[in-house]
Amino acid sequence: MHLMHSILKLFSNRDLLYVRRLITNILANKLPYREQSKLFWDDNGYTRNLRISPANPSEDDLNIYKKYLTDGGNNKKVLLLGSTPLLRHLLSELGFQNYVVADFSFATIENSLWALNKLGIDLNPENEIWLKSDWLYMPLEPQSYDCVIGDMVFTQIEPSKQPLFVKKISSLLKQNGNFIVRMCMCNTDFDDVDPKKIIEGILFSETSAVEQRFALLYRLRDRLRDNKTQTTSPSTIINELLKYQTPDEKKGDFLRSVAKMISKRAEVGLPFITQLKDELDEIISKEFLLEASATASDYAYDNFPIYILRKKNIVSRLVIL
Repeated sequence: MHLMHSILKLFSNRDLLYVRRLITNILANKLPYREQSKLFWDDNGYTRNLRISPANPSEDDLNIYKKYLTDGGNNKKVLLLGSTPLLRHLLSELGFQNYVVADFSFATIENSLWALNKLGIDLNPENEIWLKSDWLYMPLEPQSYDCVIGDMVFTQIEPSKQPLFVKKISSLLKQNGNFIVRMCMCNTDFDDVDPKKIIEGILFSETSAVEQRFALLYRLRDRLRDNKTQTTSPSTIINELLKYQTPDEKKGDFLRSVAKMISKRAEVGLPFITQLKDELDEIISKEFLLEASATASDYAYDNFPIYILRKKNIVSRLVIL
């Protein structure tokens, strides 16, 4: 590895960028999505600021989860998909006992605790049951949970595997059980806007640098999506950011910081799952009824609603079939 490092240092910047693209393409073609995702989350975990929304649930989002979680008391048997730190804290704070945290990596579960500790939140892991498993194949008893919750979990599942995913979640819920999940819907408002104009619109906005960074990421992510695969390549976003020319050094540094934010995802070839509302609703409706939908009011996006889904009974499924 030291020899390789010494050799690469002799390459020009252009050649290094070419090598990076080459490695990214090899990884993207060699590794299935689940392996790419595991590589990314094992290496990164929850390193970002947990108070930044919509990357993480906001205070208002958490209040929506709380409203539907506590409907009927806190004696429910709950399954949490993923290690979302603030949802773990919410379950603990509300007094839920022995809830299951299902993630494909124990490292990610532990990193989530570390992220909470940074906020001064001391979570007792003894009150949790950790399950290392792919969500599609969780070895859990059918019809054993009152509630399954998660945050933007559909962005972690390939569109082709989502029908299997919703069927699996439905099978784990008791009759009339709820699936409470924050969604990420593709915003089509910028479909006909040149990416350069999107970048300029953010650069000259009056919002904070943090808000600008995430607004730019989500807008480019939606604008540059591949309609056929329902995904967006992080490398495509990075290329648009780096080719934008500006004489303002501060603005250039900002664009490079956004590119750096997604560079690790690009390195393993992990695409963003970027789906339209209709595409998601069609998949979900096979197993669930939309009981309610609520959107947080404390950040400036309306395409991250929380869905409260109720498991369909057998009669409902037969009518659809």
